[in-house]
Amino acid sequence: MKKFKSPLSIYVLWHPDFKEGKEYAESIYNTYSGENGNVTHAKYDIPVHYRSLSYKKETFAEIPFSESDKNALIILVDEHMFNDTNWTAAIDDLLKSKPKSTRIFPIPFSEYAFDFNPEHLNNFQFIKSDKSHFCADKNYINNNRIIKYRLLESIAKFLFNVKEDYDTEEHSDPPIKLFISHAKDDGKDLAIQFRNHIYSNTKLKAFFDANDIADGHHFEQEIKKHIDHSAFVIFNTDIYSDREWCRKEIIIAKRYRCPIIGVIDIKKGERRSFPYSGNFPTITWDNNFEEIINLILSQFISDKYNELYLKSIVEMYELEKKHSCLVLPKAPELFNYIDIENLKQENKEVKSLIVLYPDPPIGIEELSLLNDVDKKIKFITPLLLPTYIPEL
Repeated sequence: MKKFKSPLSIYVLWHPDFKEGKEYAESIYNTYSGENGNVTHAKYDIPVHYRSLSYKKETFAEIPFSESDKNALIILVDEHMFNDTNWTAAIDDLLKSKPKSTRIFPIPFSEYAFDFNPEHLNNFQFIKSDKSHFCADKNYINNNRIIKYRLLESIAKFLFNVKEDYDTEEHSDPPIKLFISHAKDDGKDLAIQFRNHIYSNTKLKAFFDANDIADGHHFEQEIKKHIDHSAFVIFNTDIYSDREWCRKEIIIAKRYRCPIIGVIDIKKGERRSFPYSGNFPTITWDNNFEEIINLILSQFISDKYNELYLKSIVEMYELEKKHSCLVLPKAPELFNYIDIENLKQENKEVKSLIVLYPDPPIGIEELSLLNDVDKKIKFITPLLLPTYIPEL
């Protein structure tokens, strides 16, 4: 059996005398590895490790870069770190030895943070507040809100770049493109406000309507072209499901496995809810664009990380030697039988088909419905693998 490597690991580094450092570190842990606030929203279990206390004779424990395909180092730079020669030297050694597949995310909690290790650290863009640095002992709630918002965007872009030869120092991460799906009759004004918020407050790109497609290009072709770094935000209003083009957009997004979220802004009701507008997180519109962006970025990270994680599971257990495997980044649904049939056509000689999706397992009522179509297919999660695959 091959050794498992996480697609991404996150390390949070802070000086032990930075009292608020642990609170920020725990918030980062809860966002990426722990309970992220709502079980119905995006969920992933990215390993998050702390580096603050000394280990043996070292300022902090060594970071095992080789155990993950990518590593994100989040450095909370305050004046304690700035004034400690041991930490200065340790961070300098770390930056010199890090592999190309590692991204540095420094966060300033002191006006002196930008002068900390200027030779190496200044090569990386700081996660900054509107006033250039965060106050170490004030406004924790507001500081943490901004940090979460901006880190999600940075981690999402970093996770997209999965090529082994990718050099994070020589290449900038491509922007994530948000496709804003809306009905013009009752959703256009809100969609315009959202697009304007994106361009005023984020580094994301937005696709608004047909005017944003290059002349001569078809919408579906545009989605395929940008599929790896695109996500869908659906503004589900009263008329949305009545519009043919809106329904087409959902089907195209699902067909190409785009990360999707739904923003619910139904005032009176729908004549008929679209049956394929489901199996993704939703949020009720309450005049907060930041929450929408946080959710779509979380869903983007969830889909990308889970897909990479499950492919690593398939490789580690060498499942494809005896089985045909379909990896899904989220819970399966009847719509996925399109992928299943395509896979069957490509692998006609393989009798056993596994559909691997992230934990937790779906309920028996959903599983029974899926198996009513084909009882031979095994819909399983990593947790269930030993039960369904005896040879493991």
